[in-house]
Amino acid sequence: MAKKNNGSADKKTILVIFIEGDTEVDFYNKMVASIREKVGQPSCTVKIKNVKGVGNYQNRACRIFENGIKKKYPGYRYVVALCYDTDVFLYSRKPPVDWDAVTKALKEKGADQVNLVRAEKSIEDWFLFDMDGLRRFLKISLKTKLPAYKGQKGLEQLFLKANKTYIKGVQCKGLVDALDMEKIFPHICREIRTICNTMGVNCSTDNERCNG
Repeated sequence: MAKKNNGSADKKTILVIFIEGDTEVDFYNKMVASIREKVGQPSCTVKIKNVKGVGNYQNRACRIFENGIKKKYPGYRYVVALCYDTDVFLYSRKPPVDWDAVTKALKEKGADQVNLVRAEKSIEDWFLFDMDGLRRFLKISLKTKLPAYKGQKGLEQLFLKANKTYIKGVQCKGLVDALDMEKIFPHICREIRTICNTMGVNCSTDNERCNG
């Protein structure tokens, strides 16, 4: 990642990051803290809001934005990131969320910019980019191979090797702390570019620049 020169701005910016569950809260908090370290002086205010389930996006995100964010931060430039796993949308005839409708509703309520941050196919896939961190957290051999499955099922398999259970959406104390964001960032630059750019960092799809 390379530091971005934002120049002067007429309005202060607030970045509102909506996420699905408790595990995501920990991960995005760590992500934001890591980006802050790279940027130095904060270029915007960041708020992470948990909608507690992807099915709650339609109403809860708009309610939080209108009754919480706008009232507390009037006159700001509002950038919204809607973060979600794509796995539940792949084979669903009736997806749980109409993202176009959510985007339209947020813009009607005053959001200046709304972007989707998609974890392909789930945030657990992002965790698996740092196998060493997961092995240390689970206290299993550093020679333990990647699980046969990816995503949530892969993480569940890895936990079983340590006689533990991974439950999606439930906070797992210490899991995110064990992850090295520098190992994960190069793989997710494209997905988190909105967050990085708003915070003052150029996040290119080029892995070398993301590392830099």
